[in-house]
Amino acid sequence: MTGSITLIGIGDDGCVSLTSRAINAIAQTELLAGATRHLGFFPQYTGERLTFVSGLNTYLAQIVEAAKDKDICVLASGDPLFFGIGKRLLKLVGEADTPIDVEVVTSPSSVQLACAKALIPSDDIKVLSLHGRPMTGLVTRLQQGDTFALLTDKDHNPVVIARHLLSYDEKCWRLVLCEHLGGSKERVTEFTVQELAAASTDDIESLNVLLLQRQGQIYWGGLAMHCPDSAYQVLSPLNGLITKANTRALAVARLGLTPGSCVWDIGSGSGSVAIEAAKQAWNGHVYALECNPPCFDVIEQNQQRHRVDNLTLVKSKAPCGLDDLPAPDAVFVGGSRGQMDPIVELVMSRLTPGGKLILSAVTLDSVSKFFDLCKTSQYHYEVVMLQSSVSQPLAHYQRYQAENPIHLFVITKEGNNS
Repeated sequence: MTGSITLIGIGDDGCVSLTSRAINAIAQTELLAGATRHLGFFPQYTGERLTFVSGLNTYLAQIVEAAKDKDICVLASGDPLFFGIGKRLLKLVGEADTPIDVEVVTSPSSVQLACAKALIPSDDIKVLSLHGRPMTGLVTRLQQGDTFALLTDKDHNPVVIARHLLSYDEKCWRLVLCEHLGGSKERVTEFTVQELAAASTDDIESLNVLLLQRQGQIYWGGLAMHCPDSAYQVLSPLNGLITKANTRALAVARLGLTPGSCVWDIGSGSGSVAIEAAKQAWNGHVYALECNPPCFDVIEQNQQRHRVDNLTLVKSKAPCGLDDLPAPDAVFVGGSRGQMDPIVELVMSRLTPGGKLILSAVTLDSVSKFFDLCKTSQYHYEVVMLQSSVSQPLAHYQRYQAENPIHLFVITKEGNNS
C-alpha cells in the first residue's frame, strides 16, 4: 500500500477558516500530526495522533515513515511552504525509498494577514526571517527596500529589533506589530522605533510579525555606496590611515563582489574599504582585521555612521585570527606589518576558487616584492597602476594636486565558483 501526506495550513483561528477540502481530509485521515496547539483545534478527532513537541528532524522523519503505508494529514501554521515545515518535509519525501503522494492545502501566510491589517500592499514587500538566525546584517539588508516583514523569535523579538535599529540611528520607520493574527488574542499596534525600543519584551506575544515601512529614512544614512574621504572619520596625524577614494573605488570594484560575498579587509585602518565592500555585499559579511588599537574606535564609528551591521572588527595582527574566519570570496590587503608572505600564503589557501586577492603597494620596494611573490608562486595576476590628481583651489583658480601612485596587484585564484 502506498500512503499519502496532506499538508494543511491552519491559522490562529483554528478550523473556522479552513476550506471544506481541508476539513474533509482531516475527517478521513488515518493519522493527524501537528503541534499541540494545532491538534487542540480538533478535539473531536478520534484517530491516531502524532504530536510535535521538539526535535523537528525526528518529527518529520516519523511523518514520512508513517506516510509510507497510511494516508495522513499534517497541520502547520499559515502557508506551510512560506518559511514553514513544507520545504524540509518535501525534501525528506523526495529522499524516501517509497513513493509518497503529497498535497498542500494552504491558508494565508502570517505576512499576508499582517499586510491586510496594516493596509500595506504585499506585492513588493521583502520578507526577512530572524527565526533562529542572527540579527547581524539586518540594518544593511534594510537598505535594499522600503517595506519589510520580519519573522521573529524569542531571542530576536520586536523590542530587541527596535533597539538594534535605534543603535544605528534608523529611526524613521513605521513599525506595525501584529500578534496572534486571526485568533481571539489578535492585536495590531503601531509604534515608532523609539516607542517599541522602550517597550518591555514581556508585553510581546511570541506569535507575531513585525512590519517596517520606510517613512523618510534615508538610505545608508545619506551616504552613498562609494563616498569621498570626508565621509569617514580618520586617525590623525598618521595621514588618516585611509585608502584614498579613487583607489578605494577601483579596489572594491576589482574585488568582484556579489550580494552574498564574504570579504576580508586586512590592515583595515579607518575601515573605508571594508565599509564600501559591506554595502556591495549587503547579504554577505565583511571582516575588518586591524591590530592598531587607536583604529578600533574609528572603524566602529564609521561602521555605525554608514549603517553596515554586516561588518565585524577583528582586533588581531594578520595572519593571526584568519584561521577562525569563514573562507573569503575576496580579500584586500592594505597593510601587512611585515607579514605579507604568510598572509598571502594563508589567504590563497582559504580563498574560494575564482576569488580575488588585491595587494596594495605604495612603495617601490613593495612593488618589487609583490612582483617576485606573484611570479615565484605562479599566481594568475594583473597589476593596475593608478595615478590620479584631484583639483585644489589656488587663489581664484583651480589646480591639480597629484596623489601618490598606487599599484594594485589583482590575484585570481584558479578555478571557478561553480
